[in-house]
This record gives sequence, structure tokens and C-alpha cells, in this order.
Amino acid sequence: MLIIPYISGAVLAQGRNADFVMDRGDLVEDLMFSYYDNHAFNGSVLVAENDEIVYENTFGFADLKNEVPLDSETPFYLASLGKQFTATAIMKLYEEGKIGLEDPVTKYFPLLPDFYTEVKIRNLLNHTSGIPDYLNSSDLRKNMDNHDVYTYLLGVTKLSFEPGSKYRYCNTGYTLLAMIIEVASGRPIENYFEEEFFKPLGMNNSFVLSAESDDQLRAQGYSAKAKPDDYELFTVGDGGIYSTAAELFVWLRALNKYEIISANSLEIMYEPVVLTTGRQKRYGFGWELGSNSSGPLVYHTGQLAGFRTYLERQNDTGTSIVILSNNSFDKMTDLRNQLVKILDGRITSIPVD
Repeated sequence: MLIIPYISGAVLAQGRNADFVMDRGDLVEDLMFSYYDNHAFNGSVLVAENDEIVYENTFGFADLKNEVPLDSETPFYLASLGKQFTATAIMKLYEEGKIGLEDPVTKYFPLLPDFYTEVKIRNLLNHTSGIPDYLNSSDLRKNMDNHDVYTYLLGVTKLSFEPGSKYRYCNTGYTLLAMIIEVASGRPIENYFEEEFFKPLGMNNSFVLSAESDDQLRAQGYSAKAKPDDYELFTVGDGGIYSTAAELFVWLRALNKYEIISANSLEIMYEPVVLTTGRQKRYGFGWELGSNSSGPLVYHTGQLAGFRTYLERQNDTGTSIVILSNNSFDKMTDLRNQLVKILDGRITSIPVD
């Protein structure tokens, strides 16, 4: 296990001369300590090229009150990064003929009001369902679980728009997908993820948070002012998963080497939404879609309570970026962009305060 003590950036810079050439790992190290030394970042970061880790480290504390340091095996709440696991499970069941992407959700939950018949599984995956988001409702409360979300769904009186006509990010849809996975597979969602994903890939520090696992060792969430701001829901599908940077990298490699689902299923996951109006949104199934000079890439952000997360994969080059933070880190885009510039050679030195 790797524990990072407090080391100033100035100490790291000592002994360098004009002929010293920093490699990318050195540059990432200096960059991360510039954030840590300024009390901006508390968390874990991993950067890889050609499916080889260039840099991996942790900074700060898992538990500020008791001064428990983070290490490489400390799981963080992934927030919306968990959606890709849900989407992948749907595609795995799709391959097995247990789920159809055009199935109405009422096929699995016939007691839902009739208007849910218009909502297809595909709509849930790409956020075009028109179902309201429970996170924005008065029903939201501490320790809410998927059964509570189902009760919320029963109380919805109408859709916000015709399915497929608009894109609107919806956590409720992914929680419903988790419940559909349970019906189609005959297993609780936490068992499905453990048996189909975590255990086969050796992701031993990854788990679904539940009332039974609530006391498991994990990073605690904090506000930017170091006040407790921990994750306190038991919903899963839209989030609910804890993992580490290293294990997310294992997941990315396995996913893109077709060890979990087929190349055809992964291609479907990476297709952008096309609305009934003809407009396109660069979101697939559980992934944002982008591109740069090296080709297409997929990514996703996560944010809830004190946790901020980011995951990116350049599929053609094997470049990956994983950032997990538990202190309400608000410079995720800046950090990501600086990491990319280091990788492609646009940043060759980091100013030392």
C-alpha cells in the first residue's frame, strides 16, 4: 500500500539543473503536488499511455477527523462514473438475449403507470426517457434506496417530454436500469456487479454501497472547507459504487479489450444519441463522447456530496486518466486539461511556488 506524506513541491525540485529533462511522470508528480500543496486536491490520480501506467499516486486523507491517510487501496465513491457499469451490465444481458434495447420498461415492471410503456430501455441508457430525476424531488432523503425510487416512479403522474424527443440527464433512469438488471438476471444488483465484473477482474476494493457494507473501509467525503459532506444514499445504478483508481484502470482495459462485452456491444455503447428531431447529442450508454487529435475518446464526470470524479479513455491509443477526489475538488477540468497537455508534450515544466 502506498501512503503519501506531505512533501512540498520545492523539495521535489531541488538538485535539478539546466540539463535535467523531466519525463511525463515527473511532470504529473510536480503538477499534483502543486494542487496538494495549495490545499486544493485530496484524492487519487492515475495516468496511463499505451495501456501502461505513467503515474499513480494518492494525496491526503481518507478520514480527516481521525487523520487516516489515503492509500492506493482506499475506495472512493464514483458518483456518476457508476453509470458505465450499469450500461455495460445491460449490454451483457442484451448479448445473452435476456434484454432488448427496445423493450418497454413495463415489460419488467408492469405495475408502473401506462405512460411508462412509451419508455424503452434505450431511452433510459441515453437520457431521453422524459422521466423526472428523483435527485431533484422532495422525495430525496438520507439512506434512500432503489425500492424508494420505485415508489417515487409509481407516484410520477406524467413524463416531462415524449421519449426520444429531448436529452435530459436523468439519475432515475439508471436506477430503474439497475432494477431491470435484477429482474433479467435474477440477482441483486450488488451480487451481479461482484460476480460478473469485480471478482473476475480482481477488483477486490470495488463494491456497491448498501446498508450491509456501510461500515466498509472507504474514503469519507468533505466540503472544500474540510467539513463532513459524505455520501448518504443506498441507491445504485446511477451511482452507488466505490472503487479505486487502479481498479478503474483494470476495468477500462478489460472493457476495451472486449473481455467483458463484445466489440459490437461496445460500439453500440459508444454511439451518440440521435433525437426524433434529428439532433444529435454526444452521449452514448453511460459515456460522454469526445475526440481530439489522436482520435475518439470516451469520458464521464461524477459529483455528489464531497466527491468529484473523472474518467477518460482514448480508445485508439490506450491513454487513460482517472481522477478521484473526496474534498469537493472544483478544478477538475483544469487538472484534466493540464494532464492532457503533459501527455502530448505541450507542458514541459511545472512552475514551483
